[in-house]
Amino acid sequence: MNAPFTALTERATKLNRFARENPTRALVVGIGFGLAVGFLVRAMRPQSSESRTTRLLADIQNRLHDLAVPVHRQADDLAESGASTVRNGVARFHDLHLDHGLRKLGRRFKNIFH
Repeated sequence: MNAPFTALTERATKLNRFARENPTRALVVGIGFGLAVGFLVRAMRPQSSESRTTRLLADIQNRLHDLAVPVHRQADDLAESGASTVRNGVARFHDLHLDHGLRKLGRRFKNIFH
């Protein structure tokens, strides 16, 4: 029962001595060990089917769509109203029969200068 504890204590003493004698090497080994453990933990985590960025972009797209729908409806209504106004104006302009008035005016100018 003391044998495993004694072996562990001897290993810890050797590691401590190594770290004191070679601090740079100990630091590099520690960083390497930490990175290895970090990569292992990350690799063992279950991966989601879509990334966080994809979810955020989809959320932004949905929110912008929700904001744009009423604006699009209003713009559509305004465009239809404007088109209707132009159609009515063209019809009224046509009803004025300006061509007859311009012919009469043209004849008057001819008579003045001839």
